[in-house]
Amino acid sequence: MSLVITPNSKQALSAKQQLQLLALPPAKRIRLLKKLGRFERKLARQRIRTQTTVNGKKFAGRSDGKKTKVLKRMGKTLEPYVKASKRLELKHKNSFTGRIAALHQEGGSERMTASRMARIHGKPNYKAPCTRSQAKALAAEGYKVRRAKGKGYRRATIKEIAGSLTHGKATLVLSELRGQKSRKSWPIPVKARPFLGDTTANVQRELATILNQLNKRG
Repeated sequence: MSLVITPNSKQALSAKQQLQLLALPPAKRIRLLKKLGRFERKLARQRIRTQTTVNGKKFAGRSDGKKTKVLKRMGKTLEPYVKASKRLELKHKNSFTGRIAALHQEGGSERMTASRMARIHGKPNYKAPCTRSQAKALAAEGYKVRRAKGKGYRRATIKEIAGSLTHGKATLVLSELRGQKSRKSWPIPVKARPFLGDTTANVQRELATILNQLNKRG
């Protein structure tokens, strides 16, 4: 995902500023666009810190309900690149990071595999006690245990589940209760969280400011 800016006569610079921009030697034009790129990068990083979109709205929450911030590292690898001294691209150094950023910018679906999940989070210890989140999920699905007295079963408490099931057993039982089959891959929906971009008016204001600074320095 990249932010592309190509100053041209159709944008909101004054006629005098347009002529000044066209008259700049390539080296100065590159310097101007690089500075504009650093300005836009600063805005993108600020949006990630405040978890707000280009339009000032709050980022869509995580699908797992956790309150931790999203896209925390996406601003660190943004770099401004100038092509042919007239085209600015603000993009990620790493192409894989760029694809992930584009997915969050525009929204979509990411395919996850068991092997990739293991690389990201590590292979789980199936013999360890089940997690509290597993226990809560099982309780919500109506997991039952045998009654201590009398016949039949009753719904188990979260504490009982956490104290009696291993991670592996809880994973298996939860899949059975939900009617899920073992899968080698599955889609993960990703909500749009546009953090990269700007309005033409804002870009032109900053461009005009930088242009004036360059003219003063000579």
